[in-house]
Parts: sequence; structure tokens; C-alpha cells
Amino acid sequence: MLRLEDEALLTGKGRYVADRRPEGMLTMAVLRSPLAHGTIRALDVEAARAMPGVRLVLTADDLKAAGIGPLKVAGEVPNRDGSPMAVRHRPVLAEGTVRYAGEPVAAVIADSEDQALDALEAIVLDLDELPVIVDLEQAAEPGAPKVWPDLPDNRSLDWEIGNREETERLFAEAAHVVELTVRHPRIVIAPVETRGALGEYDAASGRYTLTTPSQGVVAIRASMADCLGVGTDKLRVITEDVGGSFAVKIWPYPEQVLALVAAKATGRPVQWISSRTEGMVSDAMGRGRVDRAALALDKDYKFLAFRIDALGDMGAYINHVAATIVTKGAVRVFGHCYRIPGLYYRVQGLFTNTVPTDAYRGASKPETVSTTERLIDYAAEKLGIDRIELRRRNLVTPADLPYKTAMGETYDGGDFPAVLDRILKAADIDGFPARRAESEARGLRRGLGLTLHLHATGGSVAERSEVIAHADGTVTVRSGTQDSGQGHRTALAMIAAETLEIPVERIRVEQGDSDFLTKGGGTGGSNLMPIAANTVHRTAEQLIRQARAVAGQMLEAAVQDIEYGLGEFRIAGTDRKLSLGDVAAGWESLPDAARDTEMGTGCAVQLDFEGLHTTFPNGAYAVEVEIDPDTGKVDVRRWTGIDDLGRVINEATAQGQLHGGIGQSVGEALLEAAHYDPETGQLLSGSFMDYTMPRADDVPALDLGWAPTASPNSLIGAKGVGEVSSIGGPGPVMNAVLDALKPYGVAHIDIPMTAERVWRSIHKK
Repeated sequence: MLRLEDEALLTGKGRYVADRRPEGMLTMAVLRSPLAHGTIRALDVEAARAMPGVRLVLTADDLKAAGIGPLKVAGEVPNRDGSPMAVRHRPVLAEGTVRYAGEPVAAVIADSEDQALDALEAIVLDLDELPVIVDLEQAAEPGAPKVWPDLPDNRSLDWEIGNREETERLFAEAAHVVELTVRHPRIVIAPVETRGALGEYDAASGRYTLTTPSQGVVAIRASMADCLGVGTDKLRVITEDVGGSFAVKIWPYPEQVLALVAAKATGRPVQWISSRTEGMVSDAMGRGRVDRAALALDKDYKFLAFRIDALGDMGAYINHVAATIVTKGAVRVFGHCYRIPGLYYRVQGLFTNTVPTDAYRGASKPETVSTTERLIDYAAEKLGIDRIELRRRNLVTPADLPYKTAMGETYDGGDFPAVLDRILKAADIDGFPARRAESEARGLRRGLGLTLHLHATGGSVAERSEVIAHADGTVTVRSGTQDSGQGHRTALAMIAAETLEIPVERIRVEQGDSDFLTKGGGTGGSNLMPIAANTVHRTAEQLIRQARAVAGQMLEAAVQDIEYGLGEFRIAGTDRKLSLGDVAAGWESLPDAARDTEMGTGCAVQLDFEGLHTTFPNGAYAVEVEIDPDTGKVDVRRWTGIDDLGRVINEATAQGQLHGGIGQSVGEALLEAAHYDPETGQLLSGSFMDYTMPRADDVPALDLGWAPTASPNSLIGAKGVGEVSSIGGPGPVMNAVLDALKPYGVAHIDIPMTAERVWRSIHKK
């Protein structure tokens, strides 16, 4: 079926935060630091306060006087020696020192955007410049400039996991050891819709309302309430349509707090909409990791051990859950599809004078998987073994399942050898030599990359679903997750309709209002199907059980004699029946004295998530590229994929998710990187003139297929899809480019594999 969301979105009826313009609304503009590191000597806002149309100017002193706190870190991890990590909470406005270019320093609230921007120009900000450090590897060196005076090594955390001693032993005994450093640069996430916020305050009730694009209103509400110093009952958060997120809109941001503070102070609604330039310098970025990786093999080329000693770029502050992303998130797929007894991961999280990082589609798993797959190809070349054969002899097999990794994950299903066989056939690997020869006849170099991948779905298990049957025969489904373009309404409606055995058109899915559900984990970790959809399914089943008792009361029959099917309750063996809508109407009119415990809450049921939330979608991608040696330009010519997503609920939306992740993977591997000037700390790639996003002609026609296996952790059989292709996508592109460059003696180059970088690697050799 087609997506339920599309008619409104395609006909211009979508409703985004920028579309909300309540009467009397004011506009907010934010003054941002022009320096990457400096001491605030003076901040004079009096002239700005006197500008036409200006209603309010906020500084850090104003926030302190109002009792406004910082944006606190939600996820901390201990150092490997047991000591606590160095936490640096993010202030709403800079306090005494600015630590990255673009950090908010003051906010102006005015009648119009032009007036607010004019007033920013009147603010006098006097900064004493301090030394900057923006390079991750240089930040770890002795004597590097300090982001925080009390942290001479710039280290926030030093974390480890795995069977270290076993891994060290296996490396010592190995017949072969291969080492490679793989760098994953920062990525600007840049969804189509920029961030925004609309703050409102009701003086009579003392209650705030924040309308903002997010991936979960309940978590945003908790963070905002903590900053404001109020109970969560004093704050409502609303999210309507969201024009993409990929994790950047999960987190609380200073501008949301400022809009709420300003709304209370002025007594009027206050809106802020980020410009694209603001987003480039203020949105949390993704990736930013350097992997010093090593693989140990025995004489028969069996994998013995795999380790990564990594550096993670945290930016100037620890963003919301950034510490857990670069640590716990990274290791969930460590070793992924391969049987490797020894696994060890160490990561040092370092502060730099840059905007904070956090999760980006895949949440540190794309780095881990692509490093592994790059290292396997590198090892095959070094050791003189076929790279496909090297993978085949080290795959986890169905006979190994359930397979527990040294990182503590237990794979619940999958048939990795079958996936490999399927991709070899689907991609016509046997025909590749002929395609390579044809490319060479045209003066081009053709390369093939073939890799496997695996995702461990996650996200918050603090999920609640509600299913309500109405007298008119319709059903409302409420979820604590949040759609940002994936098609949640369609997927959850299909699950509810299937369970209730009614047409999907009778299901209305609601998300994005913290007054609907007081509990909800939001969307993240590809959790819609494993967590939210399973909870909707269980809730709908409970509704049937409770409504059966109500129907028995109405039909004057024992509950055990009531059958349910196709949206109707029927006395077994008779033609006496009631529709679900009839029972909902009956429940509403049923006196309290007639209600018993079997009826519970009747035709409105709420349930929290229960069970195991992790599933392991997996697959393999084969990618072919052509390189023009005269220019270094890389063109992706073929992309074949086989994915095991378990049961696919809606093929169109699943394909759409894979397509989007593949597009982002192409960008990540070939085009995208955030560049900072090492002397000044200024973002050099601060617009789409300088930051290269993938376009339609960068991605070829995609040939994707399914190889589903069951998941015992999922009641509905679905495993999750949102991050699968972003995890598996960069690796095969990287390997395909290096395969094409073999004739030039190029062993490795880092991403992004831009035309210039590829050209230089060719001509350097």
C-alpha cells in the first residue's frame, strides 16, 4: 500500500514549525561567537535593547538570574580505570568563555526577523582570543592547546570493552597481523528542514508549550524542564511534521530553552528558525573518529582477534548522549557477521574547539563496520588471499546461532553465508572482469567492493503505546516515537489494522504531543518496528481481550463464548454480533457498577514495552565504481544489495529507507567532510557552496532484494531498517575505489574519496 503520509505532504498540506505563526508572535535571533576560543571581556547589549521593535535581549547573566541551568549530559560512561569521565555540560549561552565558532552568546527577541538581526549588529562583544585545537589527532598530542584549562590532555573519557587479555594472547600467537588506520571525518547532517522552535507561556497556569521538530517529545520535555527548573507537568512539547532528522533533532538545544524563557518574559509567542548557515555551525555533527585497527589471523586465515584503538571527537562540550554513542553504540556491531574470538575496543573521547558531536544515522556503527570491512580487504591484499573467500571462511553460520560475541551481544537469527551466496549471484560477480575490461577500453578504472554488514537495533525501551477504539468504528493509535519522514503512520497503522483485523483506513496514528503520552522513548536506533510496532501489536491484542469482556456483558454471554474476527465480536455458533465500534459505544455508556476487572480500561488501552528490544538486521552490498584517472572523479555505476530485515511490513517504505541510507553512504564515502581552519578554528565548509552533499546523479539505480530470517525477539517478525544501509553502505564504496586504484599501487586513502584526493593518490605513485 502507499504511504498514508504522502497525500498531505505532496499537496503542500504538511505542517512544520515554521508554519506556526500565532497572533502576536515575536522572532528570535541568536548572536554567535565569531571566534572558536576566547575569553569574554565585555558584552554590551544596551544599544540593542534600545533598537526599534526589540522586546528583549538575553545574556548568560539574565539566564542565571532566572535560574536557568545548562543542557545536561544524559549518558555518562566510566573510564577504563573506574574513574568518572570528565563531563562538560553545555551552557544555554556562553559563560565567560567561548569554545567554538558559532556558540550562542546572546539572543534578541523583536517584532520581526529584520529588527532582531539589526539589533544583533548593535551588540558589542569583546573577546580575547585563545589558542584553538580542531584536529582530533593533534588534540591528543602532548602540549596541544587546551579546550578546558583543567584538562591538559583534552581527554573527556578513556573507555574500553571486550576480552582484552584474550585478544592480546591471540595477537601474540597469530600467524598474521594486519594493521591499518582508518579516519572517519565529521559529517554535517543538514536535513532539508532546519531546526526551529516556537515557545509559548500561559501565565494563568504557569505552563510552557514548545513546538519543535524532534524525534521524541517526551525526552525533549524532560531536558527543557530540567533547564527551566520546573516539573514536567508544567511543560508541553509538540512536534508536527519533520523534514528529516537522522538524529540531529533528537537532542535538546539552547535555542529551544531561549524561546521558552523569552516567551515567559515577554508574554508573547517567540519563534526561532535556523538559517542554513546557523545549522552548519550550531547543529550537532556526526562521526569524527580515528580508528587504529588491527586484525589477527591464523595460518589458515581464520580470524582470531580484532581490535580498534580509537579517538573520538566530542567537540567543545559533551552533547546529550555523545559519550555513549562513541562507546557503547560503536561496539554493538563489533565484528558483525564474522566469528572472531578476541574483540577489544578502546576509545578516548577528546575535546576540541568545534561544535559538539553526537549520533548520526547509525550512531558510530557505520565507522566500526566500514573499518572492519576495509581492514579485511586490506588483509586479503597483503596476504594474497581472495577477499570473498576470506570473508566466507570466517562468517558466523546458522549452526553457530545463537551466537554471543565478546562484546556481549547475542545474535538472534540470520544466515550470513546464504546472504553472501545471494549477493554473489545477484551482483553477477562472475561477469565483473568483462565489465572491468569494457571500462578500461574507455580509459577508465573499474573497481568492485563487496562487504557484509549487521545492525543491532536499539533506542529507548521507555516506550508506551495507546490504542483507543471509538464508537464510529475508527481506532486511534498513539506512540511515543516520532516520524521524521520514515512513514511511521503507515507502518503503525498497518500493524494495528492487522492485529484488529480492520481496514487500515480506519486507523488514525498520532505522535508528537507530550500531553497524549507521558512516557515515550522517541525514535532512534531503528526502533520503530522492534519496539514501537511490537508494543502497538500487544496493546491492540489487549484491547481485544478487554473489549471481548465488554461485548460479553452487552450480549449477555460468557466471555469464553465470545469470538473476535474481522472487527466483530460474535457469540460462538450464533449470528449475534457487535462491531468493535458498537462495543466502544457500549463501554462509554456502561455504568461503573457493571464494569468488572476483565474489562480493565475497556476500549482504551495503554501498555509499556516489554521483552527484548534488540534485533539484528543484516545484509551484503556489492558496489562497482568507475574512476577517471585524468580527473580522479569517482562514479558509482552499480549497487546491488541483499538485506535480511526479517518480515517486511511495507516494501515501499523499507526500500525508501534503504535508498536514503545508501545516498548518505555515497556522500560519506566520496564527498562529505566538515573542514575547520587549524589556525582559527573557523568552519571552512559552512555552506553548500563548500560542503558537498550527494545529489541524485551520484547514486545509481539500486538493485535491492530481501533474504528474511525470523527473529525470536520480535512478536511481529520485523527487525528494523532505518540505519541498516547507512551502516553497510560506506564500506563497499571505499573498497571499490581502492580496488580500482590497485594498478597504481595505492593501498589506502581516507574518506571522503574526493576527486582531488583520488587524483593525488594516482599521481603520487
